[in-house]
Amino acid sequence: MRILFSSGPLYGHVNTMLPLALAAQRAGHRVVFATGPELVPHVARRGLTAWSVGLTHAQAGGSRQESWLRYFELTAERRAADLLTRAAAWRPDLVIHEETELAGAIVAAHNGARQVVHGLGLMPPARVWMPFVEAIGRVGRQWGVRDPAAALGDATYLHICPPALQADGASGWQHVQPLRPVAGTGVAGERLPAPLDALPFAQTVHLTLGTVFNGATAVLEAAIDGLRTLDANLVVTVGPDVDPVHFGPQPPHVRIERYLPHALLLPRCSLVVSQGGAGVLFGALSHGLPQLILPQGADQFMNADAGVRAGAALALATAELSPQVIADAARRLLAEPAFVQSARAVQAEIAAMPDADAVLVRLAETMDA
Repeated sequence: MRILFSSGPLYGHVNTMLPLALAAQRAGHRVVFATGPELVPHVARRGLTAWSVGLTHAQAGGSRQESWLRYFELTAERRAADLLTRAAAWRPDLVIHEETELAGAIVAAHNGARQVVHGLGLMPPARVWMPFVEAIGRVGRQWGVRDPAAALGDATYLHICPPALQADGASGWQHVQPLRPVAGTGVAGERLPAPLDALPFAQTVHLTLGTVFNGATAVLEAAIDGLRTLDANLVVTVGPDVDPVHFGPQPPHVRIERYLPHALLLPRCSLVVSQGGAGVLFGALSHGLPQLILPQGADQFMNADAGVRAGAALALATAELSPQVIADAARRLLAEPAFVQSARAVQAEIAAMPDADAVLVRLAETMDA
């Protein structure tokens, strides 16, 4: 079977889909992963065939978006132009696209392929999802694809959110398939920097604002200033486009890096402090780690509410951030056993969800039905 995976040019979106793409390749399917130019090397390093399609995230305006829906629609227009030509020649049997990748539905409809929508976090409520459906229709009409959104009603939605975090409410999807989220996919030979082995404290806190909202350097600076007062190692990742030198000299128990693989780092941690993107939220919970969430935008406020509601997190609004407030919240998360207990309860839910290999078998069965 020929399977086309398609994602916007965002690390969190690509990384969420990689486990299923790798499972498909292991199972002997022909797999192509289409995404923005800057993420093609990231995909290719994992042994997948990667297509460069559409704009880079920076070309599309970066993280300073007045409307993320408009961003997804504009980037889909360019991605559809590239994808329709290449997919017509390759002729995929199945198109798996992440939920904000509007061009995926258009390519599936144009090629008569089955489609699967890969969730990225909490299932979007109807008030959020319906504008996306309308945007898919607008983009599709530009390419002569009539009503591409109609086929979404028959698509399978891969739901990666553990039950404890999902809000109550009716699903807009007829076919929902749970899929276990994964805290990163490693690359052969990948290792953490040797200096991390020499950090002095028994506990380690990981601080990140991801790769989209990592430009909020004032938030990072406040968090570093507060967290380095703890009796814990502090490992900070600032993203590929931020220079760690910006944050100045640090004491021996603090390490600032551009990027570290979560699959290797999170097993060493006791606490994660982040912006609350779904990838880091679910990744940390898959290791049973409590979290301090400093939401910056997009779905992060909804994710923060879910983590707090599950008892596995605390959240702080940007307006109330200071080094002392952040340090106090982190101390509480490290000291009070209830947060770890709640995080481990969510960890057990995640472990009970079917993994990528099992879900791929079920998807193949539906193709044969």
